[in-house]
Amino acid sequence: MSERAATIQSIAIVGAGIIGLSCALELADRGVRVTLFEKQWPPRGASWAAAGMLAPAFEAVGVADNHPGLFELCDASARLWPDWACALEARSGKPSGYHPGPSLAVAFDEAGARKLSAVQSALVEHDHAPTDCSTKLRDIDPSVSQNAIAALLLPSDGQADNRLTLEALVDCVQAHDLIDIRAEEVALTWKDGALDHAGHDATLLTAGWQTGGVMVERDGEQLDIRDLDPALDDIEPIGGQMLSVAPVKDGPRMTLRADHLYIVPKADRIIIGATSEPGRVLSQPEAERIADLRARAIRVCPVLEHAPVLESWAGVRPGLKNHAPLLGQIRLDNVFVASGHFRNGILLAPITAQIMAALILEGRTSPLASTFAPHAEVSEQV
Repeated sequence: MSERAATIQSIAIVGAGIIGLSCALELADRGVRVTLFEKQWPPRGASWAAAGMLAPAFEAVGVADNHPGLFELCDASARLWPDWACALEARSGKPSGYHPGPSLAVAFDEAGARKLSAVQSALVEHDHAPTDCSTKLRDIDPSVSQNAIAALLLPSDGQADNRLTLEALVDCVQAHDLIDIRAEEVALTWKDGALDHAGHDATLLTAGWQTGGVMVERDGEQLDIRDLDPALDDIEPIGGQMLSVAPVKDGPRMTLRADHLYIVPKADRIIIGATSEPGRVLSQPEAERIADLRARAIRVCPVLEHAPVLESWAGVRPGLKNHAPLLGQIRLDNVFVASGHFRNGILLAPITAQIMAALILEGRTSPLASTFAPHAEVSEQV
């Protein structure tokens, strides 16, 4: 056991989305006593509302504002997913929801075609390099409109049925002898110039867009934890609205991407999403936005015009301006953060759990992981 592990033998984890659950399981498997604080149990936040995209190529390549190491992080986590999903199924006895690639990205205008060209150029030497399939679109997925002017097959990009993933994770967490679940807010207090971790040796903040709003009592007053470290101010709420429709005959065969729109076929539904609305905290979908998403999906995949709408919903993702998560220790002793995953929370769950466990228990981080730490100076080359 390392010296660091000897000093951190218990941890309070605040938030039980897929990131909090994955970190709890990883830390408990390494012998740490974990208390998981989640007011809404079982969890029904952004992880439940997501579409389960596992898309390192489409989400992390060719976007000018992205953190320069985001693709490498996403790609590394995508490679962990097959074994991680198998282990989850073996432990829970439930399906993990994992489906490997490929996904199909299509463009209907020049801007979209340039995006696909940028992805293909950036990954031309990658072992999961995309392939131009514009001339084979009818063979690959005949449900896609033939008005597409460009198409790429993305072997690196798969999906998970995130609700199945969460259910399997919840079962594993509930069955673990070293994990205690509290359906309540954590009681953090500031005493004698240091944070008291609610009776634990450390705290890990994984509360999504509400991470910076975790409360700390100091001298009888309540303050946000971001008042103690402004790095958490960088995490903002990004609203998203989505819908699902019933499966239809001759519907999409695989995940379809078209600019910001995705169409994700599951066993019992087809998910269509999603809006991206910075600064909006949404609890209910808006009819006009949902109708627009459905209309855009029909333009991509005309057969969906006949698919009955099953459900529509809204959620809130945690995001930073560079679309990358914060992974590391903040400027408080033994206080760590894993939040801000934006559209990649499902994808990044396995590697986030590994990064945080190594840092918390061993004080160890990789050159790549260190660039996602709070207050890290990120250069264009990672």
